Amino acid sequence: MSYSMLHAQTDQTITIQMLDSKTGRPITTSEFQVWANHDTSRDHIRWVRPSKDGVGELVITHDTDVIRVLAQYGPSRWSYVNCDGANDRGAKAFDHWYAVPEILNSGVVAPNHCSTAKAIAKPGEFIFFVRPMNFWEKFRE
Repeated sequence: MSYSMLHAQTDQTITIQMLDSKTGRPITTSEFQVWANHDTSRDHIRWVRPSKDGVGELVITHDTDVIRVLAQYGPSRWSYVNCDGANDRGAKAFDHWYAVPEILNSGVVAPNHCSTAKAIAKPGEFIFFVRPMNFWEKFRE
């Protein structure tokens, strides 16, 4: 078996979708930042750009146990806050990791603490909700 065939068998793809916390509609103007296995160093950020329908694809290796996904600036320089950590305080704010086996087996929807909008994920899907930063959050950036 060639290396490329072995490599293809061990890597898997997770689809990621970022939704507006109030409307539940996809946000397509922003990239996603993804980290794996609790490694948040700048050298290990992976960037996922969504397609025009708001779905991005992340190829993960067989040794990836957990991922962390955050919204990033869009072309308009408007930024977002993840709603899974909207109630967080302190040093561990927004430090939410999601199990890759669970995402692959049943799909995961991150909590939406910003509103009552909901979503349903299929196996292999990770869905998360965001809200726009408010004035004070942008001012601190």
